[in-house]
Amino acid sequence: MVGARLAQGGRSVCVLERGRRWEPHEFPRTFGASAGAVWDEGRTHGLLDYRVFGRIDVLQGSGVGGGSLCYFNVALRAPAAVLERPGWPAALRGGALAPYYERVEAVIAPAPLRPPPGYPVPARTTAFLHAARQAGYDAELLPLALHTGASRAHPASGVVQGPCTFTSDCLLGCRPRSKHSLDVTYLPLGERAGLEVRPLHVVDHLARAGDRWRVRARVLDPDDPASPSDRVELTADQVVVAAGSVGSTELLLRCRDVHATLPRLPSPLGHRFSANGDMLFAGTKDAGVVVDPTTGPSITAGAFVQRPGSPHLVQLQDLGYPAALTGLFDGALPVRRRLAALGATVTGYARAAAGGRPFAAGPVFAGTPVPRFLPYLGMGTDAGNGRYRLDGAGQLRLDWDPAASAGMYAEMEEAMGRLSDALGGAYVRSLPWRRPLRRLLTAHPLGGCVMGDDPVTSVVDHRGEVWGHPGLFVCDGAVVPGPLAVNPSLTIAALAERTAQWMLHGREA
Repeated sequence: MVGARLAQGGRSVCVLERGRRWEPHEFPRTFGASAGAVWDEGRTHGLLDYRVFGRIDVLQGSGVGGGSLCYFNVALRAPAAVLERPGWPAALRGGALAPYYERVEAVIAPAPLRPPPGYPVPARTTAFLHAARQAGYDAELLPLALHTGASRAHPASGVVQGPCTFTSDCLLGCRPRSKHSLDVTYLPLGERAGLEVRPLHVVDHLARAGDRWRVRARVLDPDDPASPSDRVELTADQVVVAAGSVGSTELLLRCRDVHATLPRLPSPLGHRFSANGDMLFAGTKDAGVVVDPTTGPSITAGAFVQRPGSPHLVQLQDLGYPAALTGLFDGALPVRRRLAALGATVTGYARAAAGGRPFAAGPVFAGTPVPRFLPYLGMGTDAGNGRYRLDGAGQLRLDWDPAASAGMYAEMEEAMGRLSDALGGAYVRSLPWRRPLRRLLTAHPLGGCVMGDDPVTSVVDHRGEVWGHPGLFVCDGAVVPGPLAVNPSLTIAALAERTAQWMLHGREA
Protein backbone atom coordinates (compact mmCIF):
# COMPACT_ATOMS: atom_id res chain seq x y z
CA MET A 1 0.00 0.00 0.00
CA VAL A 2 2.81 2.41 0.89
CA GLY A 3 4.62 1.36 -2.28
CA ALA A 4 1.60 2.19 -4.41
CA ARG A 5 1.27 5.67 -2.93
CA LEU A 6 5.01 6.34 -3.25
CA ALA A 7 4.93 5.27 -6.90
CA GLN A 8 1.98 7.58 -7.51
CA GLY A 9 4.05 10.33 -5.90
CA GLY A 10 6.84 9.85 -8.45
CA ARG A 11 9.20 7.63 -6.46
CA SER A 12 10.99 4.63 -7.92
CA VAL A 13 9.65 1.69 -5.91
CA CYS A 14 10.34 -2.04 -5.90
CA VAL A 15 8.27 -4.41 -3.76
CA LEU A 16 9.90 -7.71 -2.75
CA GLU A 17 7.16 -10.22 -1.87
CA ARG A 18 8.00 -13.69 -0.59
CA GLY A 19 4.77 -15.22 -1.95
CA ARG A 20 3.68 -15.67 -5.53
CA ARG A 21 0.99 -14.06 -7.64
CA TRP A 22 -2.33 -15.83 -7.51
CA GLU A 23 -4.70 -15.90 -10.44
CA PRO A 24 -8.36 -16.15 -9.40
CA HIS A 25 -8.82 -19.68 -10.76
CA GLU A 26 -5.87 -20.92 -8.69
CA PHE A 27 -7.46 -20.27 -5.30
CA PRO A 28 -8.31 -23.64 -3.68
CA ARG A 29 -11.88 -24.83 -3.19
CA THR A 30 -11.53 -28.41 -1.92
CA PHE A 31 -10.06 -29.58 1.36
CA GLY A 32 -7.26 -31.41 -0.43
CA ALA A 33 -6.36 -28.36 -2.47
CA SER A 34 -6.53 -26.21 0.67
CA ALA A 35 -3.99 -28.42 2.41
CA GLY A 36 -1.64 -27.85 -0.53
CA ALA A 37 -2.17 -24.10 -0.30
CA VAL A 38 -0.34 -23.75 3.01
CA TRP A 39 2.96 -21.88 2.93
CA ASP A 40 5.91 -24.17 3.67
CA GLU A 41 9.14 -22.79 2.26
CA GLY A 42 11.08 -25.48 0.47
CA ARG A 43 7.87 -27.43 -0.20
CA THR A 44 4.96 -25.21 -1.21
CA HIS A 45 4.47 -21.55 -2.05
CA GLY A 46 1.04 -21.57 -0.45
CA LEU A 47 -1.52 -18.89 0.29
CA LEU A 48 -1.90 -19.49 4.04
CA ASP A 49 0.99 -19.35 6.50
CA TYR A 50 0.13 -21.13 9.76
CA ARG A 51 2.68 -20.54 12.52
CA VAL A 52 2.61 -22.62 15.71
CA PHE A 53 4.00 -21.09 18.90
CA GLY A 54 3.93 -22.05 22.57
CA ARG A 55 0.41 -21.03 23.60
CA ILE A 56 -0.95 -19.44 20.45
CA ASP A 57 -0.99 -20.06 16.72
CA VAL A 58 -0.88 -17.32 14.09
CA LEU A 59 -2.60 -17.44 10.71
CA GLN A 60 -1.35 -15.02 8.05
CA GLY A 61 -1.34 -14.65 4.28
CA SER A 62 1.43 -15.17 1.75
CA GLY A 63 1.25 -13.85 -1.79
CA VAL A 64 1.13 -10.67 -3.85
CA GLY A 65 -1.53 -8.90 -1.83
CA GLY A 66 -0.46 -10.37 1.50
CA GLY A 67 -3.04 -11.00 4.18
CA SER A 68 -5.72 -9.20 2.18
CA LEU A 69 -5.93 -12.27 -0.08
CA CYS A 70 -7.47 -14.25 2.77
CA TYR A 71 -8.99 -11.56 5.01
CA PHE A 72 -12.72 -11.34 5.73
CA ASN A 73 -13.44 -7.89 4.24
CA VAL A 74 -14.50 -6.10 7.45
CA ALA A 75 -13.48 -2.42 7.35
CA LEU A 76 -14.13 -1.01 10.82
CA ARG A 77 -12.41 2.04 12.24
CA ALA A 78 -10.80 1.52 15.61
CA PRO A 79 -13.00 2.79 18.45
CA ALA A 80 -11.97 6.29 19.53
CA ALA A 81 -11.40 5.04 23.07
CA VAL A 82 -8.79 2.55 21.78
CA LEU A 83 -6.76 5.24 20.02
CA GLU A 84 -6.67 7.23 23.27
CA ARG A 85 -5.24 4.36 25.29
CA PRO A 86 -1.73 4.69 26.77
CA GLY A 87 1.00 3.68 24.35
CA TRP A 88 -0.43 5.34 21.26
CA PRO A 89 1.71 8.25 19.98
CA ALA A 90 0.41 11.69 20.92
CA ALA A 91 0.34 12.66 17.23
CA LEU A 92 -2.34 10.03 16.54
CA ARG A 93 -4.78 11.09 19.23
CA GLY A 94 -7.79 13.31 18.87
CA GLY A 95 -9.00 12.00 15.53
CA ALA A 96 -5.70 12.42 13.68
CA LEU A 97 -6.28 9.20 11.71
CA ALA A 98 -9.64 10.33 10.34
CA PRO A 99 -8.37 11.75 7.02
CA TYR A 100 -6.35 8.58 6.39
CA TYR A 101 -9.30 6.33 7.14
CA GLU A 102 -11.17 8.40 4.55
CA ARG A 103 -8.43 7.86 1.96
CA VAL A 104 -8.61 4.09 2.37
CA GLU A 105 -12.40 4.08 2.35
CA ALA A 106 -12.37 6.02 -0.92
CA VAL A 107 -10.51 3.10 -2.51
CA ILE A 108 -12.18 0.07 -0.90
CA ALA A 109 -15.72 1.54 -0.55
CA PRO A 110 -16.88 -0.38 2.55
CA ALA A 111 -20.64 -0.70 3.01
CA PRO A 112 -23.12 -2.93 4.89
CA LEU A 113 -23.99 -6.13 3.10
CA ARG A 114 -26.35 -5.89 0.16
CA PRO A 115 -26.86 -9.40 -1.27
CA PRO A 116 -26.40 -9.93 -5.01
CA PRO A 117 -29.61 -10.08 -7.04
CA GLY A 118 -31.45 -13.31 -6.36
CA TYR A 119 -29.71 -13.99 -3.05
CA PRO A 120 -31.45 -13.49 0.32
CA VAL A 121 -29.74 -12.12 3.40
CA PRO A 122 -27.85 -15.12 4.83
CA ALA A 123 -29.74 -16.96 7.58
CA ARG A 124 -26.55 -16.75 9.63
CA THR A 125 -26.72 -12.95 9.51
CA THR A 126 -30.37 -12.82 10.54
CA ALA A 127 -29.80 -15.32 13.36
CA PHE A 128 -26.83 -13.42 14.73
CA LEU A 129 -28.60 -10.05 14.66
CA HIS A 130 -31.68 -11.52 16.33
CA ALA A 131 -29.71 -13.35 19.02
CA ALA A 132 -27.50 -10.34 19.83
CA ARG A 133 -30.48 -8.00 20.12
CA GLN A 134 -32.38 -10.51 22.25
CA ALA A 135 -29.33 -10.66 24.52
CA GLY A 136 -29.40 -6.87 24.88
CA TYR A 137 -26.58 -5.90 22.53
CA ASP A 138 -26.62 -3.25 19.82
CA ALA A 139 -25.92 -5.41 16.77
CA GLU A 140 -25.51 -4.12 13.23
CA LEU A 141 -24.43 -5.05 9.75
CA LEU A 142 -20.73 -4.35 9.35
CA PRO A 143 -19.03 -2.33 6.60
CA LEU A 144 -17.55 -4.80 4.12
CA ALA A 145 -14.98 -4.05 1.41
CA LEU A 146 -16.87 -6.27 -0.97
CA HIS A 147 -18.59 -5.95 -4.34
CA THR A 148 -21.99 -7.64 -4.67
CA GLY A 149 -23.39 -5.91 -7.75
CA ALA A 150 -23.09 -6.70 -11.43
CA SER A 151 -19.68 -7.36 -12.99
CA ARG A 152 -17.70 -4.16 -13.44
CA ALA A 153 -14.27 -2.56 -13.58
CA HIS A 154 -13.18 -1.41 -10.12
CA PRO A 155 -13.62 2.40 -10.06
CA ALA A 156 -10.10 3.09 -8.81
CA SER A 157 -7.96 0.33 -10.34
CA GLY A 158 -9.91 -0.87 -13.37
CA VAL A 159 -9.59 -4.53 -12.33
CA VAL A 160 -12.64 -6.50 -13.47
CA GLN A 161 -14.75 -7.73 -10.55
CA GLY A 162 -17.62 -10.18 -10.47
CA PRO A 163 -20.23 -10.20 -7.71
CA CYS A 164 -19.67 -12.12 -4.48
CA THR A 165 -20.71 -15.75 -4.92
CA PHE A 166 -21.92 -16.05 -1.29
CA THR A 167 -19.88 -19.18 -0.57
CA SER A 168 -17.90 -18.04 2.53
CA ASP A 169 -14.65 -18.77 0.71
CA CYS A 170 -12.95 -15.49 1.73
CA LEU A 171 -10.26 -17.37 3.67
CA LEU A 172 -9.18 -19.28 0.58
CA GLY A 173 -8.97 -16.37 -1.86
CA CYS A 174 -11.67 -14.68 -3.90
CA ARG A 175 -12.20 -16.19 -7.35
CA PRO A 176 -14.63 -13.51 -8.65
CA ARG A 177 -12.32 -10.77 -7.28
CA SER A 178 -15.28 -9.23 -5.48
CA LYS A 179 -13.08 -8.59 -2.42
CA HIS A 180 -11.37 -5.22 -2.46
CA SER A 181 -8.05 -6.84 -1.63
CA LEU A 182 -4.69 -5.24 -2.41
CA ASP A 183 -4.32 -7.16 -5.68
CA VAL A 184 -7.58 -5.58 -6.83
CA THR A 185 -7.04 -2.06 -5.48
CA TYR A 186 -3.73 -0.52 -4.41
CA LEU A 187 -1.27 -2.76 -6.26
CA PRO A 188 -2.76 -2.14 -9.74
CA LEU A 189 -2.85 1.58 -8.91
CA GLY A 190 0.84 1.45 -8.05
CA GLU A 191 1.82 -0.66 -11.05
CA ARG A 192 0.15 1.82 -13.38
CA ALA A 193 2.45 4.45 -11.84
CA GLY A 194 5.59 2.32 -12.32
CA LEU A 195 5.62 0.20 -9.15
CA GLU A 196 7.67 -2.97 -9.68
CA VAL A 197 6.58 -6.12 -7.83
CA ARG A 198 8.97 -9.08 -7.58
CA PRO A 199 7.22 -12.19 -6.25
CA LEU A 200 9.01 -15.09 -4.53
CA HIS A 201 11.69 -12.84 -3.03
CA VAL A 202 12.32 -13.62 0.64
CA VAL A 203 14.16 -10.73 2.30
CA ASP A 204 16.47 -12.00 5.04
CA HIS A 205 19.11 -9.28 5.46
CA LEU A 206 19.09 -5.49 5.89
CA ALA A 207 22.17 -3.35 6.36
CA ARG A 208 23.34 0.23 6.00
CA ALA A 209 25.70 0.84 3.06
CA GLY A 210 27.05 4.36 3.36
CA ASP A 211 24.11 6.69 2.89
CA ARG A 212 21.92 3.96 1.38
CA TRP A 213 20.26 0.76 2.51
CA ARG A 214 21.28 -2.69 1.30
CA VAL A 215 18.57 -5.34 1.00
CA ARG A 216 19.36 -9.00 0.37
CA ALA A 217 16.79 -11.63 -0.58
CA ARG A 218 16.52 -15.26 -1.57
CA VAL A 219 14.78 -15.78 -4.91
CA LEU A 220 12.56 -18.86 -4.86
CA ASP A 221 12.01 -21.08 -7.90
CA PRO A 222 8.33 -20.85 -8.89
CA ASP A 223 8.39 -24.35 -10.43
CA ASP A 224 10.51 -26.19 -7.88
CA PRO A 225 10.11 -25.02 -4.27
CA ALA A 226 12.76 -27.47 -3.10
CA SER A 227 15.52 -26.16 -5.37
CA PRO A 228 18.32 -24.00 -3.91
CA SER A 229 17.51 -20.30 -3.86
CA ASP A 230 19.30 -17.72 -5.95
CA ARG A 231 20.19 -14.50 -4.18
CA VAL A 232 19.76 -10.85 -5.13
CA GLU A 233 20.91 -7.58 -3.57
CA LEU A 234 19.34 -4.16 -4.01
CA THR A 235 20.16 -0.74 -2.61
CA ALA A 236 17.69 2.01 -1.79
CA ASP A 237 17.44 5.41 -0.14
CA GLN A 238 14.53 4.20 1.97
CA VAL A 239 13.26 0.77 2.99
CA VAL A 240 9.75 -0.07 4.19
CA VAL A 241 9.41 -3.36 6.05
CA ALA A 242 5.85 -4.66 5.72
CA ALA A 243 5.88 -8.40 6.37
CA GLY A 244 3.26 -8.40 9.13
CA SER A 245 3.69 -8.62 12.88
CA VAL A 246 5.49 -11.96 12.69
CA GLY A 247 7.57 -11.38 9.57
CA SER A 248 8.68 -7.80 10.19
CA THR A 249 9.62 -8.49 13.79
CA GLU A 250 11.52 -11.66 12.91
CA LEU A 251 13.48 -9.92 10.15
CA LEU A 252 14.58 -7.07 12.41
CA LEU A 253 15.41 -9.43 15.28
CA ARG A 254 17.69 -11.37 12.94
CA CYS A 255 19.35 -8.18 11.71
CA ARG A 256 20.05 -7.18 15.30
CA ASP A 257 20.75 -10.47 17.07
CA VAL A 258 22.05 -12.84 14.35
CA HIS A 259 23.52 -10.87 11.45
CA ALA A 260 24.50 -7.91 13.70
CA THR A 261 23.94 -5.55 10.76
CA LEU A 262 21.58 -3.35 12.82
CA PRO A 263 22.92 -3.76 16.36
CA ARG A 264 21.37 -0.55 17.68
CA LEU A 265 17.74 -1.37 16.95
CA PRO A 266 15.60 -0.27 19.91
CA SER A 267 15.41 -2.64 22.87
CA PRO A 268 11.57 -2.87 22.79
CA LEU A 269 11.85 -4.79 19.51
CA GLY A 270 9.75 -7.94 19.83
CA HIS A 271 7.71 -6.71 22.77
CA ARG A 272 3.99 -5.96 23.18
CA PHE A 273 2.57 -8.66 20.92
CA SER A 274 -1.21 -8.68 20.97
CA ALA A 275 -3.54 -11.34 19.57
CA ASN A 276 -6.22 -8.62 19.30
CA GLY A 277 -8.20 -10.74 21.74
CA ASP A 278 -9.03 -13.19 18.93
CA MET A 279 -11.06 -16.29 19.69
CA LEU A 280 -12.12 -18.59 16.85
CA PHE A 281 -13.85 -21.97 16.65
CA ALA A 282 -16.37 -21.18 19.41
CA GLY A 283 -20.06 -21.00 18.59
CA THR A 284 -23.64 -22.09 19.15
CA LYS A 285 -24.59 -25.69 18.39
CA ASP A 286 -28.11 -26.98 17.88
CA ALA A 287 -29.42 -23.52 17.07
CA GLY A 288 -33.18 -23.38 16.73
CA VAL A 289 -32.84 -22.36 13.08
CA VAL A 290 -30.73 -23.49 10.14
CA VAL A 291 -27.90 -20.97 9.86
CA ASP A 292 -25.57 -22.71 7.36
CA PRO A 293 -22.17 -21.06 7.95
CA THR A 294 -21.12 -21.82 4.35
CA THR A 295 -23.53 -19.22 2.88
CA GLY A 296 -22.73 -15.51 2.44
CA PRO A 297 -19.51 -13.57 3.01
CA SER A 298 -17.35 -14.87 5.85
CA ILE A 299 -18.43 -12.08 8.23
CA THR A 300 -21.53 -9.92 7.97
CA ALA A 301 -22.63 -8.58 11.38
CA GLY A 302 -21.22 -7.66 14.77
CA ALA A 303 -21.90 -6.23 18.20
CA PHE A 304 -19.91 -4.88 21.14
CA VAL A 305 -20.75 -7.14 24.06
CA GLN A 306 -18.63 -6.08 27.04
CA ARG A 307 -20.24 -5.78 30.45
CA PRO A 308 -21.47 -2.30 31.44
CA GLY A 309 -18.65 -0.41 33.13
CA SER A 310 -16.05 -2.97 32.06
CA PRO A 311 -12.50 -1.74 31.31
CA HIS A 312 -12.48 -4.08 28.33
CA LEU A 313 -13.85 -3.70 24.83
CA VAL A 314 -15.19 -6.93 23.34
CA GLN A 315 -16.79 -7.48 19.95
CA LEU A 316 -18.48 -10.58 18.57
CA GLN A 317 -19.12 -11.24 14.89
CA ASP A 318 -20.81 -14.03 12.99
CA LEU A 319 -18.38 -16.25 11.15
CA GLY A 320 -18.68 -18.31 8.00
CA TYR A 321 -16.43 -21.18 6.97
CA PRO A 322 -15.69 -22.45 3.45
CA ALA A 323 -17.41 -25.68 2.49
CA ALA A 324 -13.91 -27.18 2.15
CA LEU A 325 -13.57 -26.90 5.94
CA THR A 326 -17.13 -27.68 7.01
CA GLY A 327 -16.93 -30.80 4.88
CA LEU A 328 -14.06 -31.87 7.11
CA PHE A 329 -16.27 -31.34 10.19
CA ASP A 330 -18.96 -33.49 8.58
CA GLY A 331 -16.46 -36.26 7.96
CA ALA A 332 -15.20 -36.07 11.51
CA LEU A 333 -18.58 -36.90 13.08
CA PRO A 334 -18.40 -39.87 15.46
CA VAL A 335 -18.65 -43.17 13.60
CA ARG A 336 -21.31 -44.37 16.03
CA ARG A 337 -23.62 -41.52 15.04
CA ARG A 338 -23.06 -42.23 11.35
CA LEU A 339 -23.81 -45.95 11.80
CA ALA A 340 -26.94 -45.23 13.81
CA ALA A 341 -28.21 -42.87 11.12
CA LEU A 342 -27.40 -45.40 8.41
CA GLY A 343 -29.19 -48.14 10.34
CA ALA A 344 -32.28 -45.98 10.73
CA THR A 345 -32.27 -45.27 7.02
CA VAL A 346 -31.90 -48.94 6.06
CA THR A 347 -34.76 -49.84 8.41
CA GLY A 348 -36.89 -47.08 6.92
CA TYR A 349 -36.14 -48.32 3.43
CA ALA A 350 -37.14 -51.89 4.32
CA ARG A 351 -40.45 -50.74 5.82
CA ALA A 352 -41.16 -48.54 2.81
CA ALA A 353 -40.43 -51.41 0.42
CA ALA A 354 -42.77 -53.71 2.32
CA GLY A 355 -45.56 -51.17 2.27
CA GLY A 356 -44.97 -49.81 -1.22
CA ARG A 357 -44.48 -46.24 -0.06
CA PRO A 358 -41.67 -43.60 -0.26
CA PHE A 359 -39.04 -43.57 2.44
CA ALA A 360 -36.99 -40.78 4.05
CA ALA A 361 -33.19 -40.93 3.89
CA GLY A 362 -32.96 -37.87 6.13
CA PRO A 363 -31.17 -39.46 9.11
CA VAL A 364 -27.96 -39.95 7.16
CA PHE A 365 -27.89 -36.44 5.77
CA ALA A 366 -29.32 -34.72 8.85
CA GLY A 367 -26.69 -36.23 11.10
CA THR A 368 -24.31 -33.32 10.57
CA PRO A 369 -24.43 -30.43 13.06
CA VAL A 370 -22.97 -27.94 10.60
CA PRO A 371 -26.22 -26.34 9.30
CA ARG A 372 -27.31 -25.55 12.88
CA PHE A 373 -23.93 -24.41 14.12
CA LEU A 374 -23.31 -20.65 14.29
CA PRO A 375 -19.58 -19.89 14.63
CA TYR A 376 -18.33 -16.68 16.23
CA LEU A 377 -15.27 -14.51 15.94
CA GLY A 378 -14.46 -12.77 19.20
CA MET A 379 -12.04 -9.85 19.51
CA GLY A 380 -11.15 -7.70 22.49
CA THR A 381 -8.65 -5.62 24.37
CA ASP A 382 -6.29 -8.31 25.60
CA ALA A 383 -3.26 -7.45 27.73
CA GLY A 384 -0.94 -7.08 24.72
CA ASN A 385 1.94 -8.51 26.75
CA GLY A 386 3.42 -11.12 24.41
CA ARG A 387 7.03 -11.11 23.27
CA TYR A 388 8.80 -12.36 20.16
CA ARG A 389 12.39 -13.57 20.59
CA LEU A 390 14.98 -15.76 18.90
CA ASP A 391 16.06 -18.85 20.81
CA GLY A 392 19.59 -20.25 21.00
CA ALA A 393 19.12 -21.98 17.65
CA GLY A 394 17.95 -18.78 15.99
CA GLN A 395 14.30 -19.92 15.79
CA LEU A 396 11.52 -17.41 16.34
CA ARG A 397 9.58 -17.92 19.57
CA LEU A 398 6.51 -16.14 20.88
CA ASP A 399 6.08 -16.00 24.63
CA TRP A 400 2.39 -15.40 25.35
CA ASP A 401 0.31 -16.21 28.39
CA PRO A 402 -3.46 -15.60 28.40
CA ALA A 403 -3.62 -15.28 32.17
CA ALA A 404 -3.40 -11.47 32.13
CA SER A 405 -6.32 -11.37 29.69
CA ALA A 406 -8.51 -13.88 31.54
CA GLY A 407 -11.11 -11.28 32.54
CA MET A 408 -11.60 -10.13 28.95
CA TYR A 409 -11.92 -13.68 27.63
CA ALA A 410 -14.42 -14.49 30.40
CA GLU A 411 -16.61 -11.58 29.28
CA MET A 412 -16.32 -12.76 25.68
CA GLU A 413 -17.43 -16.30 26.50
CA GLU A 414 -20.24 -15.03 28.70
CA ALA A 415 -21.58 -13.04 25.76
CA MET A 416 -21.27 -16.03 23.43
CA GLY A 417 -23.30 -18.01 25.96
CA ARG A 418 -26.01 -15.36 26.02
CA LEU A 419 -26.29 -15.43 22.24
CA SER A 420 -26.52 -19.22 22.38
CA ASP A 421 -29.36 -19.02 24.89
CA ALA A 422 -31.19 -16.57 22.63
CA LEU A 423 -30.85 -19.02 19.73
CA GLY A 424 -32.14 -21.91 21.81
CA GLY A 425 -28.85 -23.73 21.42
CA ALA A 426 -25.81 -24.53 23.54
CA TYR A 427 -22.53 -22.66 23.71
CA VAL A 428 -19.55 -24.66 22.46
CA ARG A 429 -16.15 -23.54 23.71
CA SER A 430 -13.34 -23.37 21.18
CA LEU A 431 -11.62 -26.77 21.22
CA PRO A 432 -8.04 -25.44 21.57
CA TRP A 433 -9.23 -23.20 24.44
CA ARG A 434 -10.33 -26.18 26.53
CA ARG A 435 -8.16 -27.63 29.23
CA PRO A 436 -5.47 -28.81 29.25
CA LEU A 437 -4.46 -27.01 26.05
CA ARG A 438 -5.74 -23.47 26.77
CA ARG A 439 -4.44 -22.31 23.40
CA LEU A 440 -5.79 -19.77 20.96
CA LEU A 441 -5.46 -18.94 17.28
CA THR A 442 -5.19 -15.37 16.02
CA ALA A 443 -5.65 -14.10 12.49
CA HIS A 444 -4.89 -10.55 13.69
CA PRO A 445 -1.37 -10.53 15.19
CA LEU A 446 -0.30 -7.07 16.28
CA GLY A 447 2.81 -5.52 17.79
CA GLY A 448 6.47 -6.44 17.92
CA CYS A 449 7.68 -3.17 16.34
CA VAL A 450 5.26 -0.84 18.10
CA MET A 451 5.06 2.89 17.48
CA GLY A 452 5.35 5.43 20.26
CA ASP A 453 6.82 8.72 21.41
CA ASP A 454 10.33 7.58 22.43
CA PRO A 455 12.83 4.78 21.74
CA VAL A 456 12.69 3.61 25.35
CA THR A 457 9.16 2.30 24.98
CA SER A 458 8.75 1.85 21.22
CA VAL A 459 10.52 0.78 18.02
CA VAL A 460 9.19 3.31 15.50
CA ASP A 461 7.95 6.88 15.77
CA HIS A 462 4.47 8.10 14.85
CA ARG A 463 5.43 8.07 11.15
CA GLY A 464 6.64 4.46 11.24
CA GLU A 465 10.36 5.34 11.01
CA VAL A 466 12.65 3.21 13.20
CA TRP A 467 14.23 5.25 15.98
CA GLY A 468 17.89 6.03 15.20
CA HIS A 469 17.71 4.53 11.69
CA PRO A 470 16.78 7.24 9.15
CA GLY A 471 15.11 5.87 6.06
CA LEU A 472 14.04 2.55 7.64
CA PHE A 473 10.28 2.25 8.14
CA VAL A 474 7.93 -0.44 9.40
CA CYS A 475 4.37 -0.26 8.14
CA ASP A 476 2.03 -3.13 9.02
CA GLY A 477 0.34 -4.68 12.03
CA ALA A 478 3.69 -4.86 13.85
CA VAL A 479 3.55 -1.12 14.63
CA VAL A 480 0.08 -1.18 16.22
CA PRO A 481 0.79 -0.61 19.93
CA GLY A 482 -2.09 -2.60 21.36
CA PRO A 483 -5.30 -4.47 20.65
CA LEU A 484 -8.02 -2.74 18.62
CA ALA A 485 -10.98 -4.97 19.57
CA VAL A 486 -12.10 -4.82 15.92
CA ASN A 487 -10.71 -6.23 12.68
CA PRO A 488 -7.44 -4.29 12.26
CA SER A 489 -7.10 -4.11 8.47
CA LEU A 490 -8.63 -0.65 8.05
CA THR A 491 -6.50 0.86 10.82
CA ILE A 492 -3.33 -0.74 9.42
CA ALA A 493 -4.23 0.67 6.00
CA ALA A 494 -4.86 4.14 7.45
CA LEU A 495 -1.47 4.04 9.17
CA ALA A 496 0.08 3.05 5.83
CA GLU A 497 -1.58 5.99 4.08
CA ARG A 498 -0.20 8.26 6.79
CA THR A 499 3.33 6.84 6.52
CA ALA A 500 3.26 7.39 2.75
CA GLN A 501 2.04 10.95 3.29
CA TRP A 502 4.97 11.70 5.60
CA MET A 503 7.52 10.00 3.34
CA LEU A 504 6.36 12.02 0.34
CA HIS A 505 5.58 15.38 1.91
CA GLY A 506 7.14 15.44 5.37
CA ARG A 507 3.94 16.73 6.98
CA GLU A 508 0.44 15.80 8.01
CA ALA A 509 -2.30 15.69 5.37
